[in-house]
Amino acid sequence: MPHVIPLRRMLTLRIVLEGSAPPIWRTMEIDDGIMLDEAGLALQCVMGWEHAHLQAFHSAVPYDREDAGQAITWYEEQSRLEIGVGEPQETTTLGQALAAAGGELYFEYDFGDCWMHKITVEAQRGKAPGEAPYRVVAGQLRAPLEDSGGIHGWQEKLSILQGNPAPEDLEAQDIVAWMHWRGGRWNPLEPAEFRADVADARLAMLAAQFTGDNGLGRWFDTMEPELRRAISVPAAQIGLGLQPGGITIPPWFVDLMRPFAVLTALCDAPVKLSAAGWLPPKIVGELVERSGLDGIDYESGSTKRENIMITVIRLRESAQQMGLLRKAKGVLTATRRGRQLMEDPVALAEYVARKLAQPKAEGPKGRDIDSDSTFAGWFIRAGGFIPDRMQRYTPQPGLFMDKSELLEIFGYWDPNQRCPVNEQSRLPFLQSWYLIEHLLGYRMRAEDMAERIPERLAELSRYLLQG
Repeated sequence: MPHVIPLRRMLTLRIVLEGSAPPIWRTMEIDDGIMLDEAGLALQCVMGWEHAHLQAFHSAVPYDREDAGQAITWYEEQSRLEIGVGEPQETTTLGQALAAAGGELYFEYDFGDCWMHKITVEAQRGKAPGEAPYRVVAGQLRAPLEDSGGIHGWQEKLSILQGNPAPEDLEAQDIVAWMHWRGGRWNPLEPAEFRADVADARLAMLAAQFTGDNGLGRWFDTMEPELRRAISVPAAQIGLGLQPGGITIPPWFVDLMRPFAVLTALCDAPVKLSAAGWLPPKIVGELVERSGLDGIDYESGSTKRENIMITVIRLRESAQQMGLLRKAKGVLTATRRGRQLMEDPVALAEYVARKLAQPKAEGPKGRDIDSDSTFAGWFIRAGGFIPDRMQRYTPQPGLFMDKSELLEIFGYWDPNQRCPVNEQSRLPFLQSWYLIEHLLGYRMRAEDMAERIPERLAELSRYLLQG
């Protein structure tokens, strides 16, 4: 009889957080052939943990069974090397571990708080060709907050939260404030809520190895694996994915890109620059008039000069950086791509958006703070907030989020303060993005619609990350 490749199985697992009352549980389907290190990440996704601590699998509860000394423990490689005992997760499949454990496993997350989960197999079936390796079936209650002191610490904090502490009870008020802060603005604290949509979104990112083809995916591709996992948590919570999601370009952004088309058309025939490298005043004047930008830089008089018009300078520099214009030997000329796009407003806008959403970091080993800070700003806007360092002066501080809340996990250092980046740091951004914000602000104020600027920037930010 010819040899037959064994059929991969999909296991239906029930995962219960030990000691939780009422029980915090999940049911999921998962491929029994995946390695334990990936299975551990999948369990974190369905439970709601944040990929912030170490993990291990045990064949028995290590502190609660008479035969705990005989229990098998599977560690991630780094932990196993440091501890000096245990079996490797990276070369052990979930099915092998379950077989060795007699069909029941224990998953430990965070060796300090010791969140222990009991895993049992409820059912199994053959895996269909092309089927995703894991998915959520059901669940109950939100996972405890990370760093809340284990299951007993979490239950004590829940009791304080539900007891509505009096204002004079400062310690209890501090605990409640910490819970809302640690719960995160991306995913407001609702202890009774389990968001299956977030869990499935996180599983999809894990299955794709945290890579993708949209703006967010390209940004993830520049990050170390640990950083990708960390950023994937709030990304899923605010409904962002790593693949293009069929989102269409905002029509108003197409109209906003008219100055690029006009400048490219003006340079269809080569334009000789001045000895100092500036555009001729006649070209600048035509650009301003045909683009409807009169007054954008508070210029006065009929003669428009590029050297005193920062918007024109940034527009030309951006057009060159994006490959629409080429400067050589003191002459500015439209490129072949620029000529193709200047008559197609939608294609031009899509091209500019794609260029904007191309990270400048040189792979996981090299970062670019201008690019990362700009992407962090889009991320914040996509989440429904406004990136602003002045939030402490506004009557609505909940609408604002400082970019340092994301950038600090990148490990950036603030040389001015001689400490890691924080809410007092002056964080940069890409000059081309400054130009887009400036053009939009000018248009909206001219139309007496300044109050809608945040709404439009949020829409554009989501398109840049998801398109």
